[in-house]
Amino acid sequence: MAVYCTKCGTPNDDFSRTCTSCQAELPVISGKQTTAYQADYQPPLDTGYQPIQPPAPFYGQSSVQDWQQAGADKKIVAGILGIVVGGLGIHKFILGYQKEGVTMLLVSVLSCFTLSAFMHVIGIIEGIMYLTKSDEEFVRTYIYGRRGWF
Repeated sequence: MAVYCTKCGTPNDDFSRTCTSCQAELPVISGKQTTAYQADYQPPLDTGYQPIQPPAPFYGQSSVQDWQQAGADKKIVAGILGIVVGGLGIHKFILGYQKEGVTMLLVSVLSCFTLSAFMHVIGIIEGIMYLTKSDEEFVRTYIYGRRGWF
């Protein structure tokens, strides 16, 4: 079995103590040599499995694995209501945004429903945004992050 130099990569004999090319000391291989451990030789990496730790939770919340419990179950209801009756702002009330919901409702009602088409377009856009987000992203953005508009 050849011993390869750690500096130049030249193969050497089994019992060689120095490299034939660069004269560097060779590493000790399985007890065949009696020299002490050389400082330039890197021992093999630890083969033990070390799992990567998950990142710290966002928004100061604890790590939530059950996104349905955290509020992702509201995603479908709010999305459908935003698309169907978005001009009335009902989807905002479902998510707990009272100010935004009252704003949309009052703009539609007080304008005698002349501006309800504008509010309905906003509701359709928000409904589509709710439905296209993953459960985790929806909870982080709209439940924890409290993002009221778009």
